[in-house]
Amino acid sequence: MLNDMYVERNVAKQCGLCGRVRDLFELPGMPEKFCWECSADFATVAQLSTEIGAALRAGRSTDTLESELSETSRRILERTQSAGASDV
Repeated sequence: MLNDMYVERNVAKQCGLCGRVRDLFELPGMPEKFCWECSADFATVAQLSTEIGAALRAGRSTDTLESELSETSRRILERTQSAGASDV
């Protein structure tokens, strides 16, 4: 049984965000599985969104957080586009 779990976890499949074929990881509360890069970026986007909301409610500046969110989103978009271009 442990061997079956190991094989299932390490089988490369298509990422739910960028579509590349990679080993995938689960994020809590998400039905899709993501590659390592998308998992990290998706978790970062979720945390930044939470922090931006908290900063806005507290009346603090969100410029730095919004800049980081924009950069992370750009990385995701580039990864998605490059994966799509390699499928053609």
